[in-house]
Amino acid sequence: MNELTALELDALAEIFNISVGRSASALSELTQEPVAMSVPVVHVMPIQRVIEILSPSIGSERLTCVSQLFSGSFSGEAMLMFPENSSLEIVRLMLGSQVPIEQISEIEQDALSEIGNIILNACFSTIADMLEDTFSCDLPKLNVAPISEILEKPEGESVLFIQIQLALESRSLEGYLAFIMGSESEANLQQALRSFLTGVQS
Repeated sequence: MNELTALELDALAEIFNISVGRSASALSELTQEPVAMSVPVVHVMPIQRVIEILSPSIGSERLTCVSQLFSGSFSGEAMLMFPENSSLEIVRLMLGSQVPIEQISEIEQDALSEIGNIILNACFSTIADMLEDTFSCDLPKLNVAPISEILEKPEGESVLFIQIQLALESRSLEGYLAFIMGSESEANLQQALRSFLTGVQS
């Protein structure tokens, strides 16, 4: 894929801005408290660079990752990632603050998969609407591991990487979205963005 232009990156940011807005509304219903999500910051970079950026802030903490394979005019793997402690905090809000933190592990997998399903589906729904595309998605999978293991992909492969901050009342949690695609899918995404921008500007 040729390097995305500033206009194409802006279009992607707007698509994800709409999708995280939809996600925030759905998460508000689950957690029974207002959820705000920041304007997403969008990057396209090598996977190794993503690991280098995240490692200092995560440290030795593991990531909770909900991943989903998708296919359409462009295909790949979508990943929603949170530091492990942040993901447990969201689950606790879903289940009710009266649930002791040590009991959450019994049902956290289903809850985290549901959160991932909500956010990733909102992304795919928005992308499909705005780029006039359709996608089919596999069932989400949950993995908790160090970042180097989560993003253990072929060397040199690039990733569409989106940083999002969630504000849950007094809490501020950081989450990350990654879309890993092959070179052909990246080129197809860029072409879809160009068609979208042509339609907007005409």
